[in-house]
Amino acid sequence: QIRVRVIEGRQLPGVNIRPVVKVTAAGQTKRTRIRKGNSPFFDETFFFNVFESPAELFDAPIFITVVDSRSFRTDSVIGEFRHVGLDLFSPLEHAFLRKWLLLSDPEDFSAGAKGYLKVSLFVLGPGDEAPV
Repeated sequence: QIRVRVIEGRQLPGVNIRPVVKVTAAGQTKRTRIRKGNSPFFDETFFFNVFESPAELFDAPIFITVVDSRSFRTDSVIGEFRHVGLDLFSPLEHAFLRKWLLLSDPEDFSAGAKGYLKVSLFVLGPGDEAPV
């Protein structure tokens, strides 16, 4: 199982935005509720049940995308964090807790920061306890 807790955003660009966070993992996408402003507080946890082998799972991409809910066009993406492979975790717990992720433009990674998102993410196998 993959668990993703979206905690809060900071310095999201735009005026009068209503951000929504979309988390895609293991071929599934989940969304937060709509919030207001450039530094929204979400505090929502998503559970992704996966049935791949650990080797396949650790090669799977994870996308965390912030979009402006006022406009669901393609160009409504505020910023995105993407990671292929789960090697960003602490090796013992397969987790990171309350880390700030840098959001960037998925079309132009050299465009600089597009805000930040505080997230906890961990992978749990059968019988594993979630870190606190």
